[in-house]
Amino acid sequence: MKRLNEMLEGAIGRPDMLRQSRAQRVMRLWREVAGEGIAAHCVPDKYEKGVLWLAASGSAWAQEIRLKKDELLLKLNEAAGEDLFRDLRVGTRPPRRDWIAER
Repeated sequence: MKRLNEMLEGAIGRPDMLRQSRAQRVMRLWREVAGEGIAAHCVPDKYEKGVLWLAASGSAWAQEIRLKKDELLLKLNEAAGEDLFRDLRVGTRPPRRDWIAER
């Protein structure tokens, strides 16, 4: 049977886990990266294999993200200091209250 510290060492050292952790750090900067207007209506939902999934409060805001996709990807990767974000996907659904409240 493996010890807990052996399992954690294996998980923490994996490159995909490290990328996920770095992406989460940048996602916390969403308001600074996206700007107040967009951040009030669209928030990060999850990061998966280079794709940042966003939740927009309506279709107009989802379209706004699609139009600014290249600019936002550039800013996200600048904030990360590396090319972590390859794509943005946006869905129309109410942003999680816990995300808005903690920002």
